Amino acid sequence: LSMDGTNQLTETQILRAVESSVRRILPSPWTASLDIRTDSDRNHFGAVLTLVAPEGERVVFAVGARRSHTAQSLIVAIDQLARATEQGYPEALSLIASGYISPRSKEVLIERGISFVDTTGNIRLSASRPGLFIEANGSTKDPWPDDQPLRSLRGRGAGRATRALIDMRPPYGVRELASRAHLAPATLSRVIELLERDGSLTRGPNGGVTNLDWAGVIRRWVQDYGLRRSNSVSSFLDPRGLGATSESLRSATWRYAVTSSLAAQHFAPIAPPRTAVVYVDDALGAAIDLGLRPSDAGANVLLVEPFDPVVFERSQSSDGLVVVAPSQAVADLLTGPGTEPAEGQELIEWMTKHDDAWRS
Repeated sequence: LSMDGTNQLTETQILRAVESSVRRILPSPWTASLDIRTDSDRNHFGAVLTLVAPEGERVVFAVGARRSHTAQSLIVAIDQLARATEQGYPEALSLIASGYISPRSKEVLIERGISFVDTTGNIRLSASRPGLFIEANGSTKDPWPDDQPLRSLRGRGAGRATRALIDMRPPYGVRELASRAHLAPATLSRVIELLERDGSLTRGPNGGVTNLDWAGVIRRWVQDYGLRRSNSVSSFLDPRGLGATSESLRSATWRYAVTSSLAAQHFAPIAPPRTAVVYVDDALGAAIDLGLRPSDAGANVLLVEPFDPVVFERSQSSDGLVVVAPSQAVADLLTGPGTEPAEGQELIEWMTKHDDAWRS
């Protein structure tokens, strides 16, 4: 997989790349299949990888996928995988999947007997029964170094922090809000400092936020965030029309949330949407379930694998559809094509008049 500097691999893309890499490196006639999990249990591990030996014996791996790992964070991920497999897959071995695994992280995993695969070609698969050992070396340098935003609101940490600041009504302290938003206090503090310099919020003597211009924060965020440049977007055609897409979504059993114009219809309807934009964990799997056709020209459905699961947070059900929070919808509209920025401005006006309806 190749990504430019403005995007990061999604966890689903990492899992798909892992599946492809394992199939390429497995000796014939071994086979591999990957079952990506999209329910709430995905918080524990992202997929189940099954390898089948020529004699029919199987080895099952519970796969924990993240964009990147530090050696320290690996310990937490390994322990989480161990607990999850004990509860639901006692026969499964653990496998760590990542966009990139550093040499030090590889050492940690090898010491603990944990298999791993990254998208640059670092692979180690080990099982005692059936006997399997495969090892390959990829990059020794991270192609996608973490961009902690000091002067920018680009990136998943900044996006999660910005959403929390917008959606929660001050006053609040840094640690209090960080805990509620599942954020590192240091990440939230950096975003608060940037917005304070920008004049979008006011802090009290103890460092907590006392007042915030949420509309100004949204406009500052979309200078660095964009629906298409910050997420992984795939285009599809539903030949039956958007009404059929909506009906299919109402019966979906996997996690999703509609955004942009289709979401705005449930808050401040302006014009009928021409495109359904839907956040999903797995675009390929969702497209199959919805009966969509891949299409660049004439696409009327965009399936978006998000920069961070925060896009699903504080969503709500409206007319049987799961809709993103207004703060996410307006950011996606303001960075969209055609008339969508104007729809975003209309949604901001609705949010101003109905502050109690969407802020905690």
